Amino acid sequence: MAWSKKGERAIVETPTTRAKTTTILGAISPFGIINVKVRRPYEAPSKKRKLPGASRAIKTTGTVTGHYFNFVASTLNVMDEHEQFKNFYIIMDNVPIHTNVDIARYVVNRGYGCVYLPPYSPELNPIEQFWSVVKSKLKREKLLKKETLSSRISDASNSVLYSDLQGFCQYSASKWQVWFDKQPF
Repeated sequence: MAWSKKGERAIVETPTTRAKTTTILGAISPFGIINVKVRRPYEAPSKKRKLPGASRAIKTTGTVTGHYFNFVASTLNVMDEHEQFKNFYIIMDNVPIHTNVDIARYVVNRGYGCVYLPPYSPELNPIEQFWSVVKSKLKREKLLKKETLSSRISDASNSVLYSDLQGFCQYSASKWQVWFDKQPF
């Protein structure tokens, strides 16, 4: 609530806080979970992003293309170890860190293909259903003092059944023809 003199605008200052975002990157297939990484934000010492006279780069607090590139590289390393992943496609949405030309080139040079999904099409991406299940398992109970968010995410991810992963992939595959025919989901 605020007050002011008649005819003057009331000014209310409200403190703002920005929540720290934890980024989870994942890759699944009908054969199982390929890779899941948790990225905690860098703790910046202050809100100032530029140091006067600084010559070294300041660490970013969010997830950037370099982090995603490293995730893709480690995912492809896992896929290279298993024959069933030969000539697989990496399905990605159109988030700017996914659409970097260097990432696409790297994936193709490693012997895989890239598929970029159209905007607003989570039905075509099996990882969306996977995240829905993982998030529902995370939200059920508060973290215990001895637990960490990373361990809870790992446990929730590992509890997803192979049959569920196969179902996610089959469901998304069934929606591709619907999308090609320009029918509503």
